[in-house]
Amino acid sequence: MAEDNLHSGHRDRLRQRLMTFGADALCEHELLELILFYALPRVNTNDIAHCLVNRFGTINNILNAPQSELESVRGVGGSTAEFIRLMRDMCADYEALPPEAEKLPDTESLCRYFTGYFSGTAADLCLLISLSSDLSVIGRSSFSAASIMNGNSEIKRIAASLLRSGCSRIALGIVHPDRPPVPDEDDFTIARFIAERLEPIGIFLEDCVICGGGKAFSMKQSGAFSFRRY
Repeated sequence: MAEDNLHSGHRDRLRQRLMTFGADALCEHELLELILFYALPRVNTNDIAHCLVNRFGTINNILNAPQSELESVRGVGGSTAEFIRLMRDMCADYEALPPEAEKLPDTESLCRYFTGYFSGTAADLCLLISLSSDLSVIGRSSFSAASIMNGNSEIKRIAASLLRSGCSRIALGIVHPDRPPVPDEDDFTIARFIAERLEPIGIFLEDCVICGGGKAFSMKQSGAFSFRRY
């Protein structure tokens, strides 16, 4: 019973990180561990996730592995292998769907987008959205303020993702759930840090929106930050 409670508490903490910061806040084996929990709710899926990653290397390789090879991994039976294949087929169907891009042509629509996304968020969080030439959303990435300022690994990951998307413009949203949407020095530091790291590779910050209490503050509209003119 004590061991079950330990695993349950671990999974609850993983779920909380996922809900607060998104899938990017989890390592591959942690994300796989959570996925497998729904196939094996009474099993320590952490060990199985590690075995799968050690055997196949990445989640993509795991999803595309033959069922017989999946079943040869310790802890993975026929039903779990079928579940993994079902996840693969579902992901393939999702990727085949045309994206429903939302266009954000002005400050008001951008502020509505960020306040809607951050609604109910209980932790300080940042959201970076990539925009097409007509200012439609083509991708997004969430992260904590601490992660972006504590080294270059997070900004490198974001830059690589933005380059793959082919975007040239981005917008940054920062939420402070417990206070009005007034930018502080840390917000300016984060906006400046992101703009300075991405401009050299041709990706420019369109706006930085601070959210809080269901309201939003546009740095660009207020003139509180210097943005590139197109």
